Amino acid sequence: MYRQQYPGDPGMHNMGGNSHTRVSYRHNPTFFERIGNSLVGILVGLVILTGASCLVFWNEGRAVQTAKSLDEGLRVVLPLGANEVAFDENNGKLVHISGLLRTDKMLEDSLYKISTPSVKLKRKVEMYQWVEHETKREYNEGGQTRVETTYSYSQEWSSDLIRSSSFDNSVSHVNPESMSVQSLTLVAHEVRVGNFFLSNSLVEKITDYKPLNLPGPSPGRPHHQVFQRSSLPQCQPHTAPGYVGDLRVTFEYAGLSGDSELGPPAQVSIIAKQHGRQLVEYRTEAGNNLEILHFGNLSPKEIFGLEQAQNSMLTWAIRFAGWLMMFVGFGCLTSIVTTLVDWLPIIRELVGMGVAVMNLSLSISLSLTVIALGWIRYRPWLGCAILAMALTPLFLSRFRFRQSSHSYNSYRGR
Repeated sequence: MYRQQYPGDPGMHNMGGNSHTRVSYRHNPTFFERIGNSLVGILVGLVILTGASCLVFWNEGRAVQTAKSLDEGLRVVLPLGANEVAFDENNGKLVHISGLLRTDKMLEDSLYKISTPSVKLKRKVEMYQWVEHETKREYNEGGQTRVETTYSYSQEWSSDLIRSSSFDNSVSHVNPESMSVQSLTLVAHEVRVGNFFLSNSLVEKITDYKPLNLPGPSPGRPHHQVFQRSSLPQCQPHTAPGYVGDLRVTFEYAGLSGDSELGPPAQVSIIAKQHGRQLVEYRTEAGNNLEILHFGNLSPKEIFGLEQAQNSMLTWAIRFAGWLMMFVGFGCLTSIVTTLVDWLPIIRELVGMGVAVMNLSLSISLSLTVIALGWIRYRPWLGCAILAMALTPLFLSRFRFRQSSHSYNSYRGR
């Protein structure tokens, strides 16, 4: 259990400035308590391994389905011109369109009287606030562990409201309880590419945000920022930029949709289903929805190539996450082995290294096995090859065991 020491106690040390340290003590678990924790770890390990196996197996099915959907899309896609009339014979078909973004009217932030000819206009508000940083150091003192927790404080810009009431020292470091101005994102009501209107999900994919330079910059201020001083009495003086509670407002735009001093309208390439004059998601026979938007003038082959590359990167990222979960799961399962010998220093290190290598081998084999099972349904030969790779360590270990037994029996027969 912890024994906490409070201000005024001998265990609290003021380090000067905006930092202090608290000292507490934690009872070290006995040998039997560590054994009990290891037994609980076995159950946790089984849960982690089950979850990791399900994740890896699902990921393989997702990857194959996505790849099939993209291949199907590339086969059936119909290239159209952005200004082409929406003919009925194309209704319901997967089409490719490349053109300039257009909106009906300017987006305007009425509070700051700022407007842009863009699909999105974002107001980002940050407040200058106290931030608490916590660091811990632990020292083993036989039957107990000494824990030194150091709290330090600095003033930083943050878009999230930081509750200073939860600080360890909330008296000397007080943040405002609210922001007088909130962050905001404005989105154009209707967005077009040529004669076609974009669905809401296509508009959500327009995220090429760029900073919006504001007129009349003050000396020393970036062109895209506005500072608003705080009038709260509890704000404490500080060097630049000012006081705790000050606001910094920045503006960004995405999807430039008209000729202006900001530049020409953005060009996009879209793969989606034509539904009258609207572009919406297309359901493939493989089971995925295709609704793709990329910036630039890209051909269908280039777009689907980018999507296949993204699918491959996501697949490997989830595979790595699944393998890491399996490694942690096997670590929980085998923790009792190291616990049994942790009172023998040399043996403990050797056993720990051996268990780590074993966990690494088991996690790799299990992940390859699950991947193989996922691929056998779609590509049997590839799945069988991966499964053979996963089982190779098992075959090698059995072969070496038989060799050792044969050598031992031969030695005894002499």
